[in-house]
Amino acid sequence: MRLEWLEDILAVIETGSFNSAAERRYLTQPAFSRRLRAIEAYVGVELFDRSRKPAQLKPELIGQHDRMRELADGLSELLDELRQRDRATRNRIVIASQHAITTSTAPAIVDRLSSDNLQIRLRSANRDECFAHLITKRADLTLVYSIAEEGTLPHEEFLDRRVVGAERLVPVFATAALDRLNETYARGSLPVVAYPRDVFLGALQSQHLFPRLRGAVALQAKVETALTLAALQFARNGFGVAWVPASLAADDVARGTLTELGGTLPVQSLTIVALRQRGRQSPAIERVWRLIEAGLGPIVDPGAQTA
Repeated sequence: MRLEWLEDILAVIETGSFNSAAERRYLTQPAFSRRLRAIEAYVGVELFDRSRKPAQLKPELIGQHDRMRELADGLSELLDELRQRDRATRNRIVIASQHAITTSTAPAIVDRLSSDNLQIRLRSANRDECFAHLITKRADLTLVYSIAEEGTLPHEEFLDRRVVGAERLVPVFATAALDRLNETYARGSLPVVAYPRDVFLGALQSQHLFPRLRGAVALQAKVETALTLAALQFARNGFGVAWVPASLAADDVARGTLTELGGTLPVQSLTIVALRQRGRQSPAIERVWRLIEAGLGPIVDPGAQTA
């Protein structure tokens, strides 16, 4: 049983609802529900009575509250001590990176932060999971996207924030199939690769990109994926228009495999943000943060403007 799973169950017991527990665990409700089902699958026991609306904890689980809290607190203290000793001994930091950044700009960022005596471990996760890793100290820093429309980031009152680069989410499609796409578009239809709405890029599509197209063209979601690399491949194969980081598509566009359609379809500006918890940090984290504060130079997309 993993510590984070114990904390998930305890959050439900102690808040009394899935929604409040998800908020406490710094996860979206759909992501939290998936975690709970994964816990049940691992344990092999149904922990929640989903025949009731809303779902309720089973009585035998509530009866184990004190025992689980004692176990979770003990494990948390042990892990914190082990992590602190390991990072201090090895001069090591952990960075949680949003999936789309991991596959596009993170290598360049990590390269500029690296030194001969520093070990960097990169953990890739959804954006809400990156925040959870940071708040629960499973990561020292996190790299996430931000957009101007959302204002402050979740939990920003507890965090130091620095902008490290700029990116654009651009629409691309297979160059060899452009004639077919243009014919479809002329008939008032646009095949697209969609991201799930419960991930950051999916919410961005549904709230900021797709509304700018509705009324002008009918959107047809041909395929859905949470992975930008998969979206890129679907675009290469002509399944539909995919919105991906411009840096990720740059080589394909340069080779002529993909065409960027930003002149016709909407583009979304993104800011790449580094975050850490406020307060005293290890010398390694402080050294890396000073590099970030000093500026890492242009990161990736020359067409983007750093906010």
